[in-house]
Amino acid sequence: MAGKIDYESRMDKLFAHGNLWKHRTLRTVFDPSSSEYSETTIDQKYDILKKAVDNGEKLRVLIHDYKFRYLELNRRDIVFEVENALIILLDYQFKENQNSQEEA
Repeated sequence: MAGKIDYESRMDKLFAHGNLWKHRTLRTVFDPSSSEYSETTIDQKYDILKKAVDNGEKLRVLIHDYKFRYLELNRRDIVFEVENALIILLDYQFKENQNSQEEA
C-alpha cells in the first residue's frame, strides 16, 4: 500500500486540520472495552463516523485499516471489539428511529 495515508493521519486531517486529533485511533468508536470509548457519547461516535463517511471515507476501508493496525500490533482483543461497537451503534440508531416514529 505504498503512498497510502494511514487512517490515523486521515482522521487527523479531517478532524484536526492535520494536527494530532485526540480520537485519531478511533478506539473511542470501535472499542467498547477501552477507556477511550467512555470519552464520547453514542451520538458523538455516530457523528464521528458520519463525518468520516460524508468526507469520502469508506466505512469498510476504515474498519479494515483499523483492524489491520491492531493486528500488526498483535492486539486481537481490540480487533474483536469492532463488531460489538457496531452492534451498539446500530441498536442505538434503531431505538432512536423507533422513538422518533412513536413521537410522530
